[in-house]
Amino acid sequence: MAVKPVFLFSLPRSGSTMLQRALGRHPNIATLSEPWFLLGLIPPTAIDEAVATYEYSTYRMAIEDLTAALPNGEDDWNDAMRSAAQVIYDRLCPNDQAIYFLDKTPRYALAPKAVTAFFPHAPVIILWRNPLAIAASMMTTWSKGRWNLFRFKQDLDIALPRLIDFARANDSALTIRYEEASANLDAVTAAVCDRLGISSTILSKNTDVMLSGRMGDPTGGMKQVSADDRWKAMYCNPLRRWWARRYMDRIGRDSLAVMGYDIDTLKSELKTCNGLFGHLGTDLLLMPWGMLRAVFVLPLIGRQLRRLFAGQPVTEID
Repeated sequence: MAVKPVFLFSLPRSGSTMLQRALGRHPNIATLSEPWFLLGLIPPTAIDEAVATYEYSTYRMAIEDLTAALPNGEDDWNDAMRSAAQVIYDRLCPNDQAIYFLDKTPRYALAPKAVTAFFPHAPVIILWRNPLAIAASMMTTWSKGRWNLFRFKQDLDIALPRLIDFARANDSALTIRYEEASANLDAVTAAVCDRLGISSTILSKNTDVMLSGRMGDPTGGMKQVSADDRWKAMYCNPLRRWWARRYMDRIGRDSLAVMGYDIDTLKSELKTCNGLFGHLGTDLLLMPWGMLRAVFVLPLIGRQLRRLFAGQPVTEID
């Protein structure tokens, strides 16, 4: 019997690994750290531009022509890719008890509509977290508190609005807030099991579910706190608090309400953040560096230099 995929959509640092490991205790749910592979199956007309040494724009045109030649267009493409994905999900399940495969890949938030088009009847879980806490966690997890949010623009400014729009159009999705899950993980896990039609009483008592693979939360993902105000420590100078206010305005009152947050409450909490000079020196360097990095596409230059030093030909990247 084919396993059914369950999609867990969230931004990075939203508690998805915590929820994934909690659900992974159930014998009917199989999972892997972060599969990612569906992004490679989405027709290139449905996602953003990519770069590759094989001329990605030419590849995109070829796939567009191929899809147009199919009798049912993109539906035929999705049927074929669904069959391939189903084989992968089935073979990732270690035992016959698995009914569901939980696919938790934060980058799916960039294309939730395209991902769910493969499995339109698959259960969907959307996990929200206070965006200011997400940004703070990105800094503490990957740069020891230094400014690094230019590395996560695709999450903060592209994926989040897309996920909000997806949530608006999908009333059947189960929405959960990180703050609720972290405070009462057992109750949230039981609610998810009820939605999936499986008994929560047979959850393993072992909370240390190991996830294979190199992707995923480097911290382990099982930290739980009932009142999480740790994020405020990262807004330790006026420059960061200015960025945070502007970011809240970019998301907008209505979009934050979809997530279950009130913009006035978040801004009031931001006012309680203290500090004048914390990380200010490096912020004054790293914030402009982030803009230069984007304008001059510095990661691509670095990639070409690595090819050169590795003895590989430097090719045109499209």
